Amino acid sequence: MPALVKRLGGGDVLIGTWPVAAYLAYFLPQIIWANYSRAQQYRKPAVLRRGLLQRLHILFLACVIAACGAAAPALGLVLLFVIYIFNQATAGSVAPLWMDFFVKTTPPEIRGKILGWRTSIGAGLGLFNGLLLAALLAMLEFPYNFASIIGLAFLYQMGSLIAQSRVTENAASTVAEPVRLSDLLAHARAIVSGNRIFRKFLIASSLLTLSFSSAAFFTVAAIQEFNLNESMVGLFTVVTIAAQVLSGVLIGWIADARGTKIALILCGLSLLLAIAFALLAGSLFWFYPVFAFTGITVGAEMFMRYTFAVECAHERDRPMYVGLMNAWLAPFYLAAPLAGWLSATYGYKVVFAISFIIGIVGISLLARIPDPRRDKLALSSK
Repeated sequence: MPALVKRLGGGDVLIGTWPVAAYLAYFLPQIIWANYSRAQQYRKPAVLRRGLLQRLHILFLACVIAACGAAAPALGLVLLFVIYIFNQATAGSVAPLWMDFFVKTTPPEIRGKILGWRTSIGAGLGLFNGLLLAALLAMLEFPYNFASIIGLAFLYQMGSLIAQSRVTENAASTVAEPVRLSDLLAHARAIVSGNRIFRKFLIASSLLTLSFSSAAFFTVAAIQEFNLNESMVGLFTVVTIAAQVLSGVLIGWIADARGTKIALILCGLSLLLAIAFALLAGSLFWFYPVFAFTGITVGAEMFMRYTFAVECAHERDRPMYVGLMNAWLAPFYLAAPLAGWLSATYGYKVVFAISFIIGIVGISLLARIPDPRRDKLALSSK
């Protein structure tokens, strides 16, 4: 996307704004959509409807790039930004429902393994698609190369939707009246203040999200410090993806066998190890474990976090907990610009050191949180 924005005439400010706008569009509205889902007995219809709408945005975007990319690049740039923001907002609206749909249709003892296989297989396909993307960019002329890539993404996503449509949702969810928008903030505060485990989890996740902002600078730090050719970016990417493929199933198995909290701690420790190697790197060799540990974190942490959030919740409130978690964390994803300013002023080592300290605090807090799934199992056995 940054390359496409640049090709359509967008400047560095727009490129820097792009991920921030995408994060906000995806995360912030989730609590509102999760609130209205409380009145729905079944998750699957809404997941499929909103999922189709989200995918149609991708198809429309491919057509816009093909039509406007060369003939009217300024118009194409505006439409690209608008369509993608709507796409992210729609994806965000379905995310809490999707997670609850997954929880309802998956036995708890195998959720971690399924998410692990999802991570590993997805990463493997990502490596193949990276090669396919490079071929399409080289073989086709602009704008049809970018349009074909986006169109291919649409086909992949439609395959995903077809697979979801074949999942059976047997049981109805416990329903509740949606909270009025004027009372939604107070309701969210009541959830956070009333659930001690969830509150501590949000604080720990906030700190680890801040710590993860340093990962954006691993590549540029390696290139700058060791005067590397930019082709090394491809090798770093391969190491990251290979780590995702190898670790996804293992982290999922650990989550099922030892609990989601242990899996989250392992992801956090992987992040700390990646930062530590980047901070202490004395040669290029040190950056291979940096990207390997980053791959472990990127591959598993987000979905383990989703799983932990729903384990904290009552059945009727699971989408609300996921939406609240993502809305809570949205501002912390915006730490990257501040980290960029720190790196430009004081250097990457300072950013890595601060991130490492913040991460240690986050991991320490996470380790002290009780495991909600084990608490529920203990109650159910009495």
